[in-house]
Amino acid sequence: MGADSYRKQVEPVLYRLSTVFLRYNPNTLTVISFLLALLTAAVLILAGRIFPFYLIIIAFVTLFLSAFLDAMDGFVARRKNISSSYGDMLDHTFDRYSDLALITGFALSLQGDILLGLLALGGVFMASYMGTQAQAVGLKRNYGGVLGRADRLILMIIAIIIEAVYPFSYVFFIPITTITILLVWFAIGGHITAAIRFRKTVADMKAK
Repeated sequence: MGADSYRKQVEPVLYRLSTVFLRYNPNTLTVISFLLALLTAAVLILAGRIFPFYLIIIAFVTLFLSAFLDAMDGFVARRKNISSSYGDMLDHTFDRYSDLALITGFALSLQGDILLGLLALGGVFMASYMGTQAQAVGLKRNYGGVLGRADRLILMIIAIIIEAVYPFSYVFFIPITTITILLVWFAIGGHITAAIRFRKTVADMKAK
């Protein structure tokens, strides 16, 4: 199981942290989270081209803040009792655009690979689709699998840290980077997660 399986254990901590953001509209937090994801992608692409590579640490900060605000918007909406279908749609929409921006940023970075980025996008989007498709057929959203959104954000943050400290390694004289490994796992793990969610959704539909 992925990080989403620990959702219940983490929720009390996030609930308390959300107190700081109760003055804000949760939709505002959603949009800011997306903008920070865009900034992260831009830094990943430009690091080593326009400004020194070590400033990639900026991407770590912006991605961490983006992930944190993405976790806060739902808590703020529930605590202020203003949860709505519009807010839910906005959140899911910007989550997907954030995924698109971040994976593109990794793929187009000096340590990335465009083809692997395309494969990673396919895996991630299918995993996300199968999670929400359960809702579309009248079931609860499916968070199962080995690569949920929380997993992806955690792995991206770790990858940025490693790349900032140790950008390249070689396996049998082939350049392998943490980012290429990350993209490969997004492609494979994403489709594994999609298959797991599909199987669970079909089983739940038959059990109704």
